[in-house]
Amino acid sequence: MKYEIVKDSAKKDSDSNKSDNDKRDKSLDILVEEPKWSLPEIALSEDTIEQIEEMIVYVQKRDKLLHEWQFSRFLKAGSGLSVNFFGSPGTGKSITAEAIAKKLGMSIIRANYGEIESSLVGGTSENLARIFKLAEDTKSLLFFDEADAVLSRRISNLSQAADHGVNSAKSTLLTLLDKFNGIIVFATNLFDNYDEAFLRRIIFNVEFLPPDYDMRIQLWKFHLAESVPRVVSYESLASISDDLSGGDIKNITIKLGLKLLTEKINSIDEPTVEELIEKYKNVKARQKLYKSIDIGQTTDTIKEENHLNGI
Repeated sequence: MKYEIVKDSAKKDSDSNKSDNDKRDKSLDILVEEPKWSLPEIALSEDTIEQIEEMIVYVQKRDKLLHEWQFSRFLKAGSGLSVNFFGSPGTGKSITAEAIAKKLGMSIIRANYGEIESSLVGGTSENLARIFKLAEDTKSLLFFDEADAVLSRRISNLSQAADHGVNSAKSTLLTLLDKFNGIIVFATNLFDNYDEAFLRRIIFNVEFLPPDYDMRIQLWKFHLAESVPRVVSYESLASISDDLSGGDIKNITIKLGLKLLTEKINSIDEPTVEELIEKYKNVKARQKLYKSIDIGQTTDTIKEENHLNGI
């Protein structure tokens, strides 16, 4: 099942031949998707896997926990599950949320706070309410990426109307979490700024660590199939890719594939991979520097430097 809520309700007549699954709303685009990733495809630490297994069991057997064992005496909120994934970029947070949805036979809604936020008074709160309702109606896992934007501490010194709006939206979110009977996964690279009120409503806080040696072997095996021409072992690739995330390895693998397709190389060897890793790390370091000192570097300039460095 895949359908979209579109902003322009005037399109209703022209789109009348679309599937009955198409829903329409005047102010917000939402996509309900079928998950593609599965848990065995993702390289995760043992501790992370253990916590994810506990989350899945909670969902599958929560009636026994809440009612037969009477946990509902102190879990007074909705019988839903609120989870927080935190860790460095590229460590598998978003695809793990998708894989959990697939494991539970659910669709997934990806919520972006930048799109939910409205300039209208009360608009952000209304958008949040719509998304939560859609998640329940469609039995979808609700996924908030970059959740620090919505779960950060409320503003104590209100100086503008916008500040009141932000606090109002956060209060709405707290109420929605209390009533929600589905599954919501928050993901962030910045965990320190979460409001305590949100943390109290989150049952699992799961850290996604950079991949260790064994996880990197798994990542290279996944991204470089046996059919890919290579003269370097997965173990060697894991050894020379220390400090890289799964997302980094994916990006480097794509570049290796392009080198093979353009016949710049006949097979993947260790020196080629080492050279690409070094260039990749250099580009990431410069981009981080540009961001930290805010020198106003243009996108075209960054792209040009990336091209010159073979990325």
